[in-house]
Amino acid sequence: MAFGELEIDWDYLLERIDRLIDLGEARLTSGFAEEDMDTELFTRAAAFYWQGDGLRPLLDVDLLPMEELVGLEPQRASIINNTAHFIQALPAHHVLIRGGRGTGKTALVRGLLPQFVAEGLRVVEIRTGYLQDVEALVRWLQDVPLQFVVLCEDIDPAANPAGYQSLLALLNRGLVGCPTNVRLYVTMTNEAGASLQGRQLEGYFGLWLDVPNLDQDGYLHIVQRLAQSYGCGPLEAQEQQTALRWADQGRGFSALSAEQFVVHYCAEQAESIRHDEVGGTE
Repeated sequence: MAFGELEIDWDYLLERIDRLIDLGEARLTSGFAEEDMDTELFTRAAAFYWQGDGLRPLLDVDLLPMEELVGLEPQRASIINNTAHFIQALPAHHVLIRGGRGTGKTALVRGLLPQFVAEGLRVVEIRTGYLQDVEALVRWLQDVPLQFVVLCEDIDPAANPAGYQSLLALLNRGLVGCPTNVRLYVTMTNEAGASLQGRQLEGYFGLWLDVPNLDQDGYLHIVQRLAQSYGCGPLEAQEQQTALRWADQGRGFSALSAEQFVVHYCAEQAESIRHDEVGGTE
């Protein structure tokens, strides 16, 4: 019998397709439905992360003040302006932030909290390994009477192709596809971006920001500011040379490298002072 001679019950077929779609959606959102919508959770913290089976509060979230992000003045102004529009219920973009590791991409997003948390902003982080959950997560957040930036952190299309496609599916519907109380802020390393082999990701975003690497002066500026905030600065010329040698050991000039050096340096300073105090009492 030829295919054209088959008698197809289209009503039955469409009914079965609808049923399969319903089952797929139920399976996708089952992990979210199992967790009660506890709005009190969002009064106890400003930042959260998705762990695959529920939200966890980031109670010790590292907030580098925006003014410490040296050399990122245009990027800071753009992301603050876009977020202000979002908080005021004005049209606002999804944001793509690209740059090297440790250059301050995540800090640009987390740094929004001190300015906007009192106005109802919360940040939910989702790593690339859980990116396939992003659509269901967004639908889950739409019923919470707050405004959310979903930070898709360091996405890697090569590491999680299915998750990457889920993100694109959500973005492909533009602002209509996302609830009005959710915007996607996506960070990506230059290395991960290179794996796209020329495919343009920018077109899915209304705003994209490139975060440059620090130069030596910017790196030392962050070192000095962090050292003072830790209570062990300012650093003299000799200590600054030590900081430069730290960066030269393959760590590079980045905000992350600066923070790592300051933690190491201040710990050694504290240990030296304690040793001198103990020696002086003997």
